[in-house]
Amino acid sequence: MLQISNLLLAAVSTTAANNSAVGMLGSFIAAAVLIVVPATAFLIFVSQKDSLDRVRR
Repeated sequence: MLQISNLLLAAVSTTAANNSAVGMLGSFIAAAVLIVVPATAFLIFVSQKDSLDRVRR
């Protein structure tokens, strides 16, 4: 009986760990899409605009 419960616990822990890892990767991808990409685009836009303003003066 003890061996069967150990096998069940091992299977559940592996599944839980796998789901947790997938969730963590999903969070990293979502953060990149929602935060890093727009911030990068904004900084590039501002730096290009500032560069054009300095050239015109």
